[in-house]
Amino acid sequence: MTFTDLCLKFADEAEASSVLFTEVPVEWDNTDPDSPVPTKWEKVKNFRNTDILPKVVLTPATFDPEGNELTPPVYEDGYFVNVRLLGNENGSILDSFKVEPDTPQRVWAGVELGK
Repeated sequence: MTFTDLCLKFADEAEASSVLFTEVPVEWDNTDPDSPVPTKWEKVKNFRNTDILPKVVLTPATFDPEGNELTPPVYEDGYFVNVRLLGNENGSILDSFKVEPDTPQRVWAGVELGK
């Protein structure tokens, strides 16, 4: 099986959700059987392998010997997601969100870094 691994950066969760998920109806009001009306929706992934990452730390927090925080962590702006596209998945909608981090926070199993 062929696959392509992508590291993605979005402005925020809402932007990521609009690209990575589709809302589909799961329940309907069938009062009029000829025109059922959706009443409940769920988000489904547009790509089979989607990994939403935690915040990316640029500078870790510092603490005193008693464990009290001296300086808070500094986080990278953005919302980060890894996607592994399978051979039959079209990921062209993801092109404008691709990034190539020097040290990825997380990678898919079997990925060799630095190659």
